[in-house]
Amino acid sequence: MLAEFQKRIRSFIDRHQLLEPGMKVVVAVSGGSDSLALLHVLKELRDSYQWELHVAHLNHLLRPAAGEEAAFVQGLAHRWGLPVTIGYCRVTQLASRWKVGIEEAARIARYHFLLQVARSVGAQRIAVGHHADDQVETVLFNIIRGTGPAGLAGIPWRNGPIVRPLLGVTRQEIESYCRQAGLSWCTDLSNLDTTYFRNKIRHLLLPLLKREFNPEINQAVLRLADIMEQENRFMSKYAQRLFRRLARKRGLREVEFSLPGFQQLPQAFQRRLLRIAVKTVGGSLRDLGYRHVEESLEFISNPVSFGELHLPKGVRLQKDRGVVRVCCLQGAFRGELSKDFFQELQVPGETYLPELGLVFRAEVKERWEMGELVFTRERDNYQVFFDYDKIELPLYVRNWRPGDRIKLLGLGGSKKIKKLFSDLKIPRQERWKVPLVASKETVFWVVGYRRSEEAKITSETKRILVLSVVRCEKS
Repeated sequence: MLAEFQKRIRSFIDRHQLLEPGMKVVVAVSGGSDSLALLHVLKELRDSYQWELHVAHLNHLLRPAAGEEAAFVQGLAHRWGLPVTIGYCRVTQLASRWKVGIEEAARIARYHFLLQVARSVGAQRIAVGHHADDQVETVLFNIIRGTGPAGLAGIPWRNGPIVRPLLGVTRQEIESYCRQAGLSWCTDLSNLDTTYFRNKIRHLLLPLLKREFNPEINQAVLRLADIMEQENRFMSKYAQRLFRRLARKRGLREVEFSLPGFQQLPQAFQRRLLRIAVKTVGGSLRDLGYRHVEESLEFISNPVSFGELHLPKGVRLQKDRGVVRVCCLQGAFRGELSKDFFQELQVPGETYLPELGLVFRAEVKERWEMGELVFTRERDNYQVFFDYDKIELPLYVRNWRPGDRIKLLGLGGSKKIKKLFSDLKIPRQERWKVPLVASKETVFWVVGYRRSEEAKITSETKRILVLSVVRCEKS
């Protein structure tokens, strides 16, 4: 049974390419059966994959037993010879400050903590313990709240650095695995409290559906989620191609479309492009509901040629002179983040920057792999190419500093970054949010705006460094 369970998790990881050999992985461990099974399985598989594991636990200071659970996780990690980080936050205060519910505040705080731990230890992935029963509850939660294709697809296997290796197994299978492995776990009594909406689904709605309507309701919902994931993935890829063709990016916080071109699209793709644009500028898709999207489409289709519509979390939809524009006045994350960031880029590899919700990807390719396309494929300022052998490693992603200069491509000479920001009309209070990719001495890329003349591709280039950046929303 133990070997079979581990084989299923290994197959799921390989099939969905969740974890690659040699990676450092932060494992979120609450002390419950799901996270305990996750940690045990990854520990058993780590030698064959050469993974480095780091345990992370956040004490929300919500329950008297929370301290005991933190001590339990710390003791377990020490017994298994694994490094561990224990964090603390007062979720009730965060919920009040952010004006969200306790569950939502705990979720935001937890993911922010995990991302910070991953950055501090240099991990490429964060493994969390969501399983098939969580998937069922999430899909039902989304249906009740109101949702579209993405909500029917449920929890993704991977979102940025966050992976979920247990999505293919049930809670019952997980608890059976723990018992057979001789693992004891903590029971969170708040999971029985039906004042929480998700617990109502688990303890009241699902038993009713099984008893009165369909004893196989879990399997039916999981099939729906699987079908919708495939359908949504196909539609999303097509929408992304449309977005790349039709959208014009104006820095990290603004996207615009031709109004006639946008209006000619089917409404199904108008909805998707609007959501992509909101995510691209740093808005929150969790707060962008059906009503907001439909109001936006009605605003865009209205014959009045100008105006502005306010969307959640500082997102603005503007219409003026044949252009529809999406911009964001603040970050999507409502917590208080440090305005300073400095992080080494994984070359090659992926680097997550939690302060801005960005994923940087670095690839090293032979010249022959890309051919002459390398001179034409820099379509915007979110993917750039450099002569790898002329780059001084390591590279870092960081804020700008007084005195920073860049030798702009094609202009000759260098310019102060401060002057560049002024020329681009970037507000002073927004400038800290513009990441720079630099070595110790040289700024190579003002992300979203300009690249340097340094290390440009020539006919003599043998290896090419491909740098790209995408925005990643927390899940």
